[in-house]
Amino acid sequence: MSEGRGPRIPQLPKRGMAGLRSGAAAALLALTLTCATSGCTLLESPVPAPVTVDRPALESSLPTVTVELPAPSGPDPNADGIKVATFLGDETRRFYGVGPVPETLEVIWRTSIGSGTTGGTASSSGMVQWAGTGWTGQPALVREGGKLYLIVGGFDHNLVKIDAETGKELWAYTFDDVIKGSPTVFRMPDTGKLAVVCGSRRGFPRAMSDPSIAPVRCVDFETGEELWRLTAPPSRSYSRDADSSPIMIGDTLYVAIETGHVYAVDPTQTEERGGHRWPKILAERLLIGDERAASHGGNRVLESSPSVIGDTIYLASGAGHVYGLDKSDLSVVWDYWIGSDIDGSPVTTSDGHILQSVEKQYIPGKGGVLKLDPRKPADEALVWFFPTGNRTFADWQGGVIGSVSVNDAYGSDRSRPALAAFTAIDGNLYVVSQDETEGTVSGPQGQAGLPTPKLVFADDVGGGISTPIMVDDYIIQGGYGARMNVYRIDYQAEGGVPLKDRAGNQWSVGVEKVASFSAGSFESTPIVWQGRIYVGSRDGSFYCLGDPDYEPPAAPETP
Repeated sequence: MSEGRGPRIPQLPKRGMAGLRSGAAAALLALTLTCATSGCTLLESPVPAPVTVDRPALESSLPTVTVELPAPSGPDPNADGIKVATFLGDETRRFYGVGPVPETLEVIWRTSIGSGTTGGTASSSGMVQWAGTGWTGQPALVREGGKLYLIVGGFDHNLVKIDAETGKELWAYTFDDVIKGSPTVFRMPDTGKLAVVCGSRRGFPRAMSDPSIAPVRCVDFETGEELWRLTAPPSRSYSRDADSSPIMIGDTLYVAIETGHVYAVDPTQTEERGGHRWPKILAERLLIGDERAASHGGNRVLESSPSVIGDTIYLASGAGHVYGLDKSDLSVVWDYWIGSDIDGSPVTTSDGHILQSVEKQYIPGKGGVLKLDPRKPADEALVWFFPTGNRTFADWQGGVIGSVSVNDAYGSDRSRPALAAFTAIDGNLYVVSQDETEGTVSGPQGQAGLPTPKLVFADDVGGGISTPIMVDDYIIQGGYGARMNVYRIDYQAEGGVPLKDRAGNQWSVGVEKVASFSAGSFESTPIVWQGRIYVGSRDGSFYCLGDPDYEPPAAPETP
């Protein structure tokens, strides 16, 4: 997730006084021999023999005491290193930044992203002009040399590095098309240098068969210079875009492209082809479903970002599956079929489950959110289903397009009830219990009698496809209501929803809105860092929001 440790204290050589005395004796002997052979005169003093003391072996009269130190609360937010590495933080997809979360939302700074041209969608034929940042659109965050930097991809075709304190753009790398996804920052295993990898749409008006399509690019974090690019061949999927955010595990980078191809890449080994560098592919897998996806036509795109539990990588496919892949060779070791188009990423929980958003398309039932247990066989993995209302909006019919956020990294695994939050096409922000259910509902395929989680809170926010985030005791949400909203979670609310934490303690949970900021529609997911919210909007701008009177903690001086 983050990197950086405190300064190391230099250690003295492990030599005792006896070693120092032996060294002095050797030097004196050498000097004596030199003088004897050269005829010089030296007043010599006898070197005393070392004193040996017999020490009897005695057993301790006191019992041995083992002290277990408390685990650190997390990497130091003021130390240099990668802070928010990728979409939803890291390979678990459940880290969204560091508080405090501001309850005053004023513009600290605002920088223009601009607009760019891309191909049309199902609801808009021909070329279209899009402004600002879109889905998933979450920035990455790095502290280097005591300063914070953002990496942002925009609809103006540019990936930019921004000074997080001032909003000043430091470099821009231009793609062939709009950037919808979120960049990933990682350290090159061979040099330790920081690199950024990001995807874009394929590059219109290029034909799907055009061999020059290369939507995934890797650039140097310091300079923005291209290091390599990656493509995938056409498949039964109708897209060659790249919305997914790659993830670095050990020395291997895992990349998904909308053709359905998943690659394990060595980012340090490249070869030159056609005037560009291309990375070495260690393994690959094509995930486009089976005969059950016949009704999808070419809509078998792989838009979700990979998540990791142990040695298994999880990806959701537009062909209707949540796949588990062995990270060593990308073989399919788990396959849960839902049947709908799926855009959101599998979000892992601290107790080993997956929360998966479900779109209302190609299924007889409703969309919503599923909780799955990947330790069980796929046909036994369902834990609960929360359905959301049907609503025709743009190209969607209902369900949840974005991903689910959880409070696991902010207390639920220690001293809070485990919660999940998501924004649905039906217009609502929902907050539900991860662990407690009440009643039953019908599932995505119309199956009856599925457990459903206890609803904690719902608010009409106009709907959206952005993923809300949960930091400390807050939820930060944006959507098509053209507002960025901050909600406070009260775990001891009068008249709240009764929930238990995982230790069995009883709580009363309530949620209330405490701040709101009006701008254009928000499709992008925000991050929070030390009193600041960073997020892009469809109005063409990227915002730093917070309380102007709050002073974020200063980074320590580099020793």
